[in-house]
Amino acid sequence: MSSLDIRPEDQPLYADIRWLAGLLGRVVQRLEGDECFRTVETLRVLSRDRRREASDGGFEKLMAEVEAIPLERIGKVARAFSLLFLLINTAEQVHRVRRRAAYWERSDKKPQPASPRWAFGQLKARGKSPSEVRELVERMEVRPVLTAHPTEATRRTILQLQARVARALRKRDTGTESQRTRVEQAIEGEIELLWLTDEVRRDRPSVFDEVSNVIWYLEDQLYESCEWLDYAVKNAFNQVFGEPLGVSVKVPIGSWVGGDRDGNPFVTPEVTEFAVRRSTRALISHYYDKVQELIERLSISDSLVSVSAELEESLASDRESMPEIWQQNARRDASESLRLKLSFIAERLDATRDVIAARERGEQLTKPHAYSRNQELLTDLELIRDAVVRSGADYAGQSLVEPLVAQVRFLGFAGHRLDVREDAEAHTRALAGITRAIGIPELDASGLRRELAGRRPLLSPHITLDEQTKKTVDVFRAMQRAQRELGERVAKTYIISMTKSAADLLRVLVLGREAGLVDLGPGDPQSQLDVVPLFETRDDLLAGPDILAELFADEAYARQLRARGMRQEVMLGYSDSAKDVGLLSASWELYRAQERLVEVATRFGVSLTLFHGRGGSVGRGGGSPVFRALMALPPGTVGPRIKVTEQGEIISQKFGIRTIAERSLEVLFSGTLMAMETDWRDGVPDEQIQLFRETMERLSQTALPIYRRLVHEERGVFEMFLAATPVKELAHVHFGSRPVYRQRGAGSMQGIRAIPWTFGWTQNRMMLPVWLGVGTALESCLAEPGGLALLQDMAQRWPLFDDLLSKIEMVCAKADLGVARLYVEQLGADRALFTRLEQEYRTTVQALLAIREQSALLQRSPVLRAAIQLRNPYVDPLSLIQVCLLRRQGNADDGQRELIESALGITVNGIAQGMRNTG
Repeated sequence: MSSLDIRPEDQPLYADIRWLAGLLGRVVQRLEGDECFRTVETLRVLSRDRRREASDGGFEKLMAEVEAIPLERIGKVARAFSLLFLLINTAEQVHRVRRRAAYWERSDKKPQPASPRWAFGQLKARGKSPSEVRELVERMEVRPVLTAHPTEATRRTILQLQARVARALRKRDTGTESQRTRVEQAIEGEIELLWLTDEVRRDRPSVFDEVSNVIWYLEDQLYESCEWLDYAVKNAFNQVFGEPLGVSVKVPIGSWVGGDRDGNPFVTPEVTEFAVRRSTRALISHYYDKVQELIERLSISDSLVSVSAELEESLASDRESMPEIWQQNARRDASESLRLKLSFIAERLDATRDVIAARERGEQLTKPHAYSRNQELLTDLELIRDAVVRSGADYAGQSLVEPLVAQVRFLGFAGHRLDVREDAEAHTRALAGITRAIGIPELDASGLRRELAGRRPLLSPHITLDEQTKKTVDVFRAMQRAQRELGERVAKTYIISMTKSAADLLRVLVLGREAGLVDLGPGDPQSQLDVVPLFETRDDLLAGPDILAELFADEAYARQLRARGMRQEVMLGYSDSAKDVGLLSASWELYRAQERLVEVATRFGVSLTLFHGRGGSVGRGGGSPVFRALMALPPGTVGPRIKVTEQGEIISQKFGIRTIAERSLEVLFSGTLMAMETDWRDGVPDEQIQLFRETMERLSQTALPIYRRLVHEERGVFEMFLAATPVKELAHVHFGSRPVYRQRGAGSMQGIRAIPWTFGWTQNRMMLPVWLGVGTALESCLAEPGGLALLQDMAQRWPLFDDLLSKIEMVCAKADLGVARLYVEQLGADRALFTRLEQEYRTTVQALLAIREQSALLQRSPVLRAAIQLRNPYVDPLSLIQVCLLRRQGNADDGQRELIESALGITVNGIAQGMRNTG
């Protein structure tokens, strides 16, 4: 580690890593013995030495060591490296907290970039008035949406353990010598528990398990973090503009877990209802805890402040309906009416929680004083707030009560906003099943419109449906029951995967009508459903604006728009588009599609919300710092409402620690605010903008046929993927409830999901989906007169192109074609094809270096470069162990195969932890 170029301010991070690595070594030696410890150390030293020699091969000694490890021990050796990455990742998160605190403590009070105070300062410097900025904040709604995927690799138990280690590391920073000793002993104890806990599940997690994971984030991190963000934004506005903001920040948390049925047969209507109720119960518990805190703190005496008539009337009503609570608290709180009222509120919340818990179990429970609507709770809390303000305790009202009032007003009883998603074909099949059952012809587009114009239902209780049709219909009924119980906000969004036509949305509206969610017949149209097309492939992105225009011009859908306040949401599929045409072409098609979609919406007077379905990895549309990614979106397309998916393992990176969760939310808020008010084209001549766009089009057209031919039209790359990555093993290592393949096209390039497609290439360190075709495209432009200067100008001025190059550069720096070649040679893939692919990678790297004017990748990003250099020597042993296990698998007996599959799961998890945002 001494050879790394480390900034002085990052020295504490590397000191933490050295110390944690030493503790892990001690634990391994103590619990597994000297032989296991020596094997780990030997592999570590050999890998480090190979890296120091800058060898592109040199695996002979390492492979010999790995081959010599007994099968009974190899999983333990892999675990040592895997758990080291978990500790390194924890140390990095703690260091982010440390660096954030350093900004707060700066003597010059300079705000941290992308913080609310920084963003407000930027807008003020541009001449924005307080009222203009206030209006922007009031209109904004920023929604991160948590999703689960087949490559999610972190158990809830490990997340909790990781959070405890993080808290202890922070205490180690600030404690006295005796406190540090105690904390250090506690951390070593946690590492012992970590070693003795399976980080890979022994059985595949159910969707219920995944729902519980989401609830953990809500309860432990996100509710408090959202409340903190509201305070931070208000405080920053006051600091910058010298007056109160006066509005609350809206950051509702969304989720797909329990609602995403596309390709996951385990997400049933019952699971969807469970997910809604479980999140609501979590939110009610949060409200209950907040009310208990108010009971402790609001000690305002009736003898000092007179009680309002409204409060006296409310207490009299509560006394009559809940006499037992009056008897328990009246003597203690006889002269403190606010505490007494809060005790009644707490009792009603507890009763509400019990009712919802009973519904989760499939039971019906009646408690007369449970809240039936969130408005009842809001009325009670507003009464408390008004009484506190009336007492003259303005600051207490604003800091203690108003945040809870604002939260209840905005969230209601929606613990999270659950999106439901299903493939378009499922609705086509369901309506065909319905028409067969009732004996009428299938509904074409005109038939769908005719049905929506009327009110007579297609279904009755006496009609028998086939099982698959009933399941699809029951999803809409589940949404209707959830809305009836807990309000429309809990589950109102229905996303249609693989949308190909306007009729795909009309079918969903007809099915929604059958469940009582939609009524577009005569009179005022009514709809409790937001129907969202998802455009995923290149063809879908090209067709999307025309589909939207057709819908908006359609009389039936125009009534749906009026029922939904002239608002429309559209989802964009980043991972599937990148799998379809490669990163470069997908980035350009997504950019143009957003521009055209906004043009269509503006023409029809529709307010458009774009839902960015990007993952954490570059191959899935992510990989950029959030602020930079938002600024790279097309000007004018970032509206006041925006949704962004947070997928799989990225959730733990962003929200696993409270302070990091707060920072993640503030960057999302500030980035959206600045993207709404920033246009990179200002000051750039029109002819230069046009030249940039034409160049991007040529780059895309050059890269596209290379990617399409090698990945889709020929079998070679897909066969290499199957042979030289552990993608087949994802069916055995239990990372998520969803299958690796879609039901249609299983075992084919068409059927493989975009996420395991990217994940598999990350495992063998090749990262092929990101750079394939890019090198040839950039090289062709560089060869033209003035090509280098043009690309450099694009990178300097155009956020889209700069962000694209930065992501590709990061991935190329993390890739290791020497390791990838080992997978190809040892596992029997096509060596000649690999040589051709390797040349494309090298061409990509040379083009990047020329454009960036660098002698090495990431030369301008020393922190990231040092992090990669630190991690590589520890990823290498895992890669070699994985290759060895994959090769042994074919000749293993049943007993050996079980050990191999277990050890493979550990290597897959460890490499994912080590590579971070590339898989």
